[in-house]
Amino acid sequence: MQRTYEDTKMRNRKKTKVKLLLEVLSDGQWHLGDELATKVGHRFGDAVDKARDKQNQPIETDRVGVGQKHKYRLLNV
Repeated sequence: MQRTYEDTKMRNRKKTKVKLLLEVLSDGQWHLGDELATKVGHRFGDAVDKARDKQNQPIETDRVGVGQKHKYRLLNV
């Protein structure tokens, strides 16, 4: 089977930060900001805002520990 230009173009497309974020948070567990920075990118806050505002994703934020690090999770609706 021969690949077309469109097939190759679709395979080479990178995932958006919002998609990466939702993949990580899809398990419903809490994830620290440090983990999201590694898996999504250091400016993952924009992806959180876009997921909440444009895609109506229920992402909960909380603080944990002495240093008050943020943690995030996707609520199951």
